Amino acid sequence: GRGAEMSSSNAPSSSPAPSHPKRGLGITTQPGSQWREKLERSGARWFYSWGPRAPESTPAGIEFVPMIWGRTGVEMQAKIPEILKQQGSQELLGFNEPDRAAQSDMTVAKALELWPDLMKLGLPLGSPGCAHPDQEWMQAFMKGVAEKNLRVDFITVHTYGGLNVDELMNQLSSVHQAFQRPLWLTEFAVGDWEAKTRADNRYQPAQIVKFIEEALPRLDQCAFVERYAWFPAKPDDSALGPCALFNADGSLTSVGQAYRSV
Repeated sequence: GRGAEMSSSNAPSSSPAPSHPKRGLGITTQPGSQWREKLERSGARWFYSWGPRAPESTPAGIEFVPMIWGRTGVEMQAKIPEILKQQGSQELLGFNEPDRAAQSDMTVAKALELWPDLMKLGLPLGSPGCAHPDQEWMQAFMKGVAEKNLRVDFITVHTYGGLNVDELMNQLSSVHQAFQRPLWLTEFAVGDWEAKTRADNRYQPAQIVKFIEEALPRLDQCAFVERYAWFPAKPDDSALGPCALFNADGSLTSVGQAYRSV
């Protein structure tokens, strides 16, 4: 993976040892959202916010990774090389869930047509982050990448399954084998997509804590997973509320404490 291990040998005993360099967070950075405090509390070593521009006063020691979210991101491309250069970006994430109408919503043909514009930016480049990284859209995109001799340096994966960590690792392994590149798990959590309200959700935070305690060490040790980022849903979210890292006041939930300290 990218990024060096930090030494914790000379840290005061009261502070937690630095979390694993792979550990990250997707977090929106609106003013007044306490995103800086949340990011620092989370133990994340890197983050992204679904856009190309680093927010002002990013906390020290936490790397920002830019994303070209969709077509509009490419349209502002005249400014993007300068933005990336100024903020010293080291990697770039591709389109966000182009396989979903509610997200960047692109045909495979359109994504392939725009892809050379991302390649020109000269950074290690992550694939589109599909809602279904193992299904038809992504398969067709990567077939097009091979046919047109385009560059994709790592595959970004979104997955919101149940509590079975073996299932998660098997899914990641099959995506890695299919596309023969390292993976970044840029969104993951445990989702109950049938829940109509948070109270209906079949999962409890204590179960999510156990999932994190088992999953993170396996992701940390997995050679083909370069980085991962939990999706920090709001605590009242019907599908993902039990996975929330932060309470409404910005403090860490039990799940947030586990994500920070495992």
